[in-house]
Amino acid sequence: MIQRKPFFNGCKPFILTLGMMALVVACGDSKKTDENLQQAFELHQQAVKIRQTTDKQIDQLKANEDSLFVSTYKADLDSISRSLEEWDEQLVEVPGFEHEHDHSDHDHSGHDHDHDHDHGEQTNLTPEQHLQVQQHLLEEIKAIAEEVNQIRE
Repeated sequence: MIQRKPFFNGCKPFILTLGMMALVVACGDSKKTDENLQQAFELHQQAVKIRQTTDKQIDQLKANEDSLFVSTYKADLDSISRSLEEWDEQLVEVPGFEHEHDHSDHDHSGHDHDHDHDHGEQTNLTPEQHLQVQQHLLEEIKAIAEEVNQIRE
């Protein structure tokens, strides 16, 4: 009588090796993923800080009571405020860092818009895409901040 070995007993070394290879490949890419998400979060933090500073500067400029200044720059300041609101709507949190920071320095109490800091959830983005999004948002907020700086000069 021929004794048959169960199929999986003969394949155990192969299955274990295949499983280990899959684990190594999955973990090997996570370092690059983590680096991209970490860098994306750092850019996000920079952008939010610039946003907060820009908001305070806008408030100071809008508080200027000089009639010549107001008549000259009111439309520009309103336009910049709209740009900031649009930027806020585009803001995306970096996965894994949603609760790593707060926006408590960013006060919208004197504004006529609602901003709940939900930051839109885009879980379909790869870590590389999150990095690209944060780079783009940082560039946009820097450009808006530059517009405010030009008025301040």
